Amino acid sequence: MGTIPHDHERAALVHKVRSLSAKRRRALFALLRKEGVDVSALDVMAPPPRRADDPVPLSFTQQRLWFLAQLDGASAAYNIPAAVRLRGRLDRTALVRALEAVVQRHEALRTRFADHDGVPYQHIGDGRDIEVRLEELADPADLPLICAGEAATPFDLERGPLFRARLLRVSDQEHVLLVTMHHGVSDGWSVGVLFGDLVALYEAYCAGRPSPLEPLPVQYPDYALWQRRWLADGVQERQIGYWKKQLTGVDPRLTLPADRERPAVKTYHGAREVFRCPADLLERLRTVGARYDATLYMTLLAAYTVVLHRCTQQTDIAVGTVVANRNRSEVEGLIGFFANTLVMRTDLSDDPAFCELLTQVRKTALEAYDHQDVPFEAVVDALQAERSLAHSPVFQTMFVLQEARTGREDRLGELEVLPVEFDVDTTKFDLTLDLRETPEGLDGTVEYNTDLYDRETIRRFVGHYTTLLASVVADPEERVSALPLLPEAERRRVLVEWNERPAAVAGGGRCVHEWFE
Repeated sequence: MGTIPHDHERAALVHKVRSLSAKRRRALFALLRKEGVDVSALDVMAPPPRRADDPVPLSFTQQRLWFLAQLDGASAAYNIPAAVRLRGRLDRTALVRALEAVVQRHEALRTRFADHDGVPYQHIGDGRDIEVRLEELADPADLPLICAGEAATPFDLERGPLFRARLLRVSDQEHVLLVTMHHGVSDGWSVGVLFGDLVALYEAYCAGRPSPLEPLPVQYPDYALWQRRWLADGVQERQIGYWKKQLTGVDPRLTLPADRERPAVKTYHGAREVFRCPADLLERLRTVGARYDATLYMTLLAAYTVVLHRCTQQTDIAVGTVVANRNRSEVEGLIGFFANTLVMRTDLSDDPAFCELLTQVRKTALEAYDHQDVPFEAVVDALQAERSLAHSPVFQTMFVLQEARTGREDRLGELEVLPVEFDVDTTKFDLTLDLRETPEGLDGTVEYNTDLYDRETIRRFVGHYTTLLASVVADPEERVSALPLLPEAERRRVLVEWNERPAAVAGGGRCVHEWFE
């Protein structure tokens, strides 16, 4: 089958195709398809005529969240909270005006999910129901509790709004901005878009200038309409075939052995454990990956599968992951829910050397990226995966790597911007390992379900993962069964002391010390 060229040649070709009339484009696409050329990347995301208040079908990702909301009721599990401290002389009028302009710029932030005869649609409002709340913070010690409470307050998907902002005044020289969005109208990439737009608008308004932002080529509802048409044109069918072959027979229950039996109905009660790997270990991990033509993500994911394998004694490991799913230039600067879920399945049955496992993970990841467009919910449907109230379909544990931050993320005009740390007591999965590259090293967060795990269990897990990373850089050609997970002193304690009092792990059916043998 023919392929479309890449990079500057592809960009030039896309530009030429978009300059054609709709009739000429259809004729060209028909001819190219006849010749066996995949033309999906050339399809133009031309927004159809619509009024701002016209209902639009949900995107596939939005549809899944709407379904979960019907199943679970109001929940904060899919809130996306952010809080930053602003130090310096703040122009509050300019900031509020900039926030209002961001809301007007992005239709997603003015969207709610309206029910029409049992079918959910996007309904885009005028934004007048969104208010930036200005408040005095009487006691700075209350800030973590306020942030946690804001993050834990559910949205009403049908009534909206699905975006809210609060500005807390600590003093003339210090404020705290809280922004919360529902995942149905936003994702991790969108947070960066929002703050990037906010910085540009605030700085312009402080200087008495108009908005410097170029008009957006499309809005999120345009993307939702285009996505359905594009996937229906053969893309979904081709990609579904790959995922059915890749995931048939996967065990959806595989997870870290639990401290308690799984509740009959899945809960979202969560907590977080944070850790850091030093910068020199991060650099050595990059070096190991490069040696085997693998990215840092692939290296860290391979290590994660080893820990899960060693803890469960299972050799078929399925881990969820997230991709930004913004492969088209039209949507790069758009706020909305584009992120998609992929499943990385790994086979450790032959006790491979870590470098061999890394090669396998690399191949799996690259194939998954080539089939990332089909919505995860469509994959679940095609697999006819078990639908259970007790657990998620296909996988229970998630792995995420966030790239190092770039650009001016520490300034808002003349203001210094600092993150505000606070606890979030919800989680979507049994266990999520979230890693971020920083100049100081690898910052990690383990988000876990507190109805399944004790904090001490998660702390042991963190110790095993970080020890394994050090073992990998020391000898990436060692068999995965022989890579040390524990410091020698702890290994003696596990194998000797715990063996003398082998308490079974509830729900796991095995002794705790067996995790690590």
